Amino acid sequence: MANGSTKLFEELFSEEIISNESFRSKVLAGIVGFLIVVVLLISLTFEKEFKEISQFPIAFQLTIIILVVILVRSLFVSRAAKQWTRYGVKAFILIRYVNAFIEISIPTVALIIYSFNLPSILPLFTPVTLLYFLIIMLSALELDFKLCVFSGSVAAIQFTLLAWHLSSKPSPAQAVDSFSFFPVYLGTAALLFISGHTAGLITNQIKKGIIKHYRAQSERNEIHKLFGQQISKEIVDELVENRYEVQSRTRFAAIMFLDIRNFSIFAQNKSPEEIIAYQNNVFSFLIEIINKNKGIVTQIMGDGLMAIFGAPIEHDNDCQLAVNAAMEINKELKRRNEAGLIPHTIIRIGINAGEVVTGNVGTSERKQYSVTGQPVIIAARLEQINKELSSAILISEEVYKRISLENEPINHKNISIKGIPEPVTVYQLV
Repeated sequence: MANGSTKLFEELFSEEIISNESFRSKVLAGIVGFLIVVVLLISLTFEKEFKEISQFPIAFQLTIIILVVILVRSLFVSRAAKQWTRYGVKAFILIRYVNAFIEISIPTVALIIYSFNLPSILPLFTPVTLLYFLIIMLSALELDFKLCVFSGSVAAIQFTLLAWHLSSKPSPAQAVDSFSFFPVYLGTAALLFISGHTAGLITNQIKKGIIKHYRAQSERNEIHKLFGQQISKEIVDELVENRYEVQSRTRFAAIMFLDIRNFSIFAQNKSPEEIIAYQNNVFSFLIEIINKNKGIVTQIMGDGLMAIFGAPIEHDNDCQLAVNAAMEINKELKRRNEAGLIPHTIIRIGINAGEVVTGNVGTSERKQYSVTGQPVIIAARLEQINKELSSAILISEEVYKRISLENEPINHKNISIKGIPEPVTVYQLV
């Protein structure tokens, strides 16, 4: 189950990476488009002031050209990314790294172009250097730790080499000697390097969260497939949270059998649609009450059901929970009958407890949680004996001695149960 789920996840995850690659390029294109507007506004607003102090008269024009190139390239990548997988997995990985290298090199190329017109290390103080951080942070959308580290490392190396080269050039009038102090730029390079690792760690954490959520959901799906839909959300959450493995084993549990009396007579003159509607109407509140009392419905048998309390998760007093569920069912049934919410319905319940064998029965494609053993047979027989005793709820002595009741039940001694050599005592609650 785990291997199959993981493989499926990896396929879905690859599709998500492709989608993110396209989305990331669109985000970058949107940001660059915004920057083009900003540069244009600044160039128009501060044109005179810039000309008075500038040693680089075409700075704005060149900046816009560089940003337009990035914009066009980003839009191209956003469309082309969806086609990369057709070249195979290895080629797809290589293309992603080449693309990351090209993108992270764009600020470096821009700074080199600026260095032809600006003296010394002045290009390093332009806003272009912030593009490194922008592109590195966007690399987190790749959801690939190694690729994020690669982007940060390439940026750090390129920036270091460029800073070393430019710091050797003379500064204008030697006005600011500190600008030519090379170690300052090593700190910036280190920050670039760390930013790649930071983005990678964030990415790794996001990926782990996605995997954890997917596996938890897969486990929930497996639990629902194993038990059917007749299991409460609380029990599913408890199984997933405790990483509980449903294994074959012997355990003490309470077993409930419930049957709708005279269902076959009721169904004789009804259409299939009417029968199903009736069953859904009745079983819906029965199952809800059983779930609320931490029981699991393991089988629905047309006019009845079987539920287990105490497996696969044990509680403080599963016998008490089973009896509480039976009494609540009887009370709710009476209310619905009197209110005319359902056709007049009579339900019989038998509850027994003991050591049972639980486990998964079936094939790898379809399994069912099974409960077997003599206590199960006795619970089924108790439900049937209700008819002989004109009762609605019968429990065994095993259950009776483990519960507390508001009213003392009627006990029936020396009751013979088919398949059980010795007569037993049963207790009538209703």
